[in-house]
Amino acid sequence: MPKLTWKVTNHTQADLDITQYVRSLNFTLGRPSPVSPYSGNSASVTMSSYGGLETYVAVNDKIYLYAQATGGSYQLKFVGRVASRNYNDEPGTGINSTMTVLLNDGLLQAGMANFNAQSLTSVNDQIQEIDSVLPQISISGSNTDINISTGTFSVNANQRINEIVAGDRGVFALVSGGYVYVAPSNFDTNVESTLTIGRTTSASQIAYQDLVRVEAASNSLFYTQATITGSAATETSNAENIATYGTRTFTATTAQSQLVGQSAQWYANAFSDPNVESLYVTFTDVAQNQTALNLWNVNFEFLQVSYTPPGGVSTTGYYWPEQITFNATTSQTTVDMLLSPQTYYANFILDDAVFGVLDTDRLGV
Repeated sequence: MPKLTWKVTNHTQADLDITQYVRSLNFTLGRPSPVSPYSGNSASVTMSSYGGLETYVAVNDKIYLYAQATGGSYQLKFVGRVASRNYNDEPGTGINSTMTVLLNDGLLQAGMANFNAQSLTSVNDQIQEIDSVLPQISISGSNTDINISTGTFSVNANQRINEIVAGDRGVFALVSGGYVYVAPSNFDTNVESTLTIGRTTSASQIAYQDLVRVEAASNSLFYTQATITGSAATETSNAENIATYGTRTFTATTAQSQLVGQSAQWYANAFSDPNVESLYVTFTDVAQNQTALNLWNVNFEFLQVSYTPPGGVSTTGYYWPEQITFNATTSQTTVDMLLSPQTYYANFILDDAVFGVLDTDRLGV
């Protein structure tokens, strides 16, 4: 039977394997929507607490959470530092006592760090520059497509990172437990081509057990007006939609040094369709094909999803796994995914099968 097998190690303590003491774990990756800031995430690991086991998870130790799909290799899914330990002490000998260990990931740690007159000098590589001055975070990936303002800053580090993302409109992908920044110009290289998501399972498809479609205000992705603050403040509106739906304002602060008006225009128009759907998908590991589960366990990229509305016709589209939550016990792992439609990330790459407005395949060229 296909399954995700979990391994928990303490990297700080010479990669000490503490899996045998773990009873359950859960954690979330990503953010709630394409316009939400990356606030960072935490993991909760419930362990046995008896005979001094708390020394295996000392505060600030770096803990690694791995998942292995049946027949595959272990993939690093979460890296976090121990922030707290909550004890549930049982009476008597206490042999069945447990503790809940809370882990904070790198971006959450960055939210606890303030720059103190920190000089940032890179125009297109500032996320990596921030990474180099903050040892508690780990971010790699591509440069930004837009120019970032430079200078000396005394702001929260996580806030600065999100100001860069809001202007560049890229995403953080989770690869090997770490954050990899992907700029819009590189979206076309982050499309999963061998795995889909649908109602039934196969060697190339993950089968969902539950799918919920969410539109408009319910997914916080319907706006008719955008106010963007960068090197200058600017506001733009979708006049036709305001006349139909009224004013719904999105506000963001960016780190752009130019083209702030173009960003405001993009936000006001990209999020102006009340009928575009986000998807909430739930599946369990034990209900999957072994090959498909292995494919899914390796990377999280733009995924092709198919579903059929009641009484409707089959619908297929590409979605970004905006947020993924794992709930793992010894018997099975349940995965909840919030999927954002590709339309919110389309950046007018000319010839591309997913993002292209002049895709030569569709034009018959």
